Amino acid sequence: MTEIIPIVTITCTRDLPLLDLQAQSIHTYLDTSCPVYIVVNEDDPTEWNTYFNTNLKKYYQNHSLTILYRKDFESEWSSWIPSAKNPWAVGWETQQVLKFAVAKKLNTIRYLILDSQNFLIKTWNPHWYGLINNKVPCRQGHHVMPVEIYNDYLKTLNMDPPFHNIGRMSICTPIFFNTALVKTLVDSQGTIANFTAWFKNASRIKSEFILYELWAEKHDGMYTYHYMIPDIEDWANPYLRDCRSEEEFKPFIDFIGVHAPHSWVSINHRAWGNMSDNQYERLCSKLKTFNLLPNFEEYRSTYIDIKI
Repeated sequence: MTEIIPIVTITCTRDLPLLDLQAQSIHTYLDTSCPVYIVVNEDDPTEWNTYFNTNLKKYYQNHSLTILYRKDFESEWSSWIPSAKNPWAVGWETQQVLKFAVAKKLNTIRYLILDSQNFLIKTWNPHWYGLINNKVPCRQGHHVMPVEIYNDYLKTLNMDPPFHNIGRMSICTPIFFNTALVKTLVDSQGTIANFTAWFKNASRIKSEFILYELWAEKHDGMYTYHYMIPDIEDWANPYLRDCRSEEEFKPFIDFIGVHAPHSWVSINHRAWGNMSDNQYERLCSKLKTFNLLPNFEEYRSTYIDIKI
């Protein structure tokens, strides 16, 4: 029997232009055997639903599509209060919870977590990256977040391994999660609501992927659940996190499509907002060669770069 590998995106109204590009790419390049789950991280999804049904639903006609909403996961979501300094921060934190909570809706060995910023430029099938002794593949990376996060989770999980930055799991999406392992993390707090409250207080700055990695380490070790793929087989990159200079932009755009296994490209919402008009035009021209048409004109015209 062929393994079912769901692809899961947590998204919101602000990220609809990113989801638009991802949806185009799924329609064009994702193997049709992959079921797609979209989790809408909004209190009121009315605007999201209207845009999706009018503009994006058509791109999923060849895939099994399931749409879930934050309200489908019982919790005290109203306790997450937006700050005046950065109203997006709350959504950034709750979407991390939802990446875990969605495992409770799945009965598969693994699932692939996406952010709205990820999109395909080549034909791709997650089955190309198979299980080895029931272990799930992962990409190698370095710890790129503040060490404070790592230390907070160590304290919360009552662990004390020394910090290391070699042979770690890459914490950039797309990432495969071991479904059963995620369920043990959520179930450790009894309910999704309890887990949500626990996650909120487990660290000052949140990182779902660091928590996942340390949870695996605490429960028999990361390599009980995952195996590292060689760098040459890396399915992701390049990634444009910020775009405040040509020095950031040019190496990124020049590398798109260069390495054969790199099928996923990622562009953060900040980069779409901060790149110059010239850079945006060049990027649109480049992506057009992959049959992708970015729709960020309105987004860019109203974008405000919030400093954290």
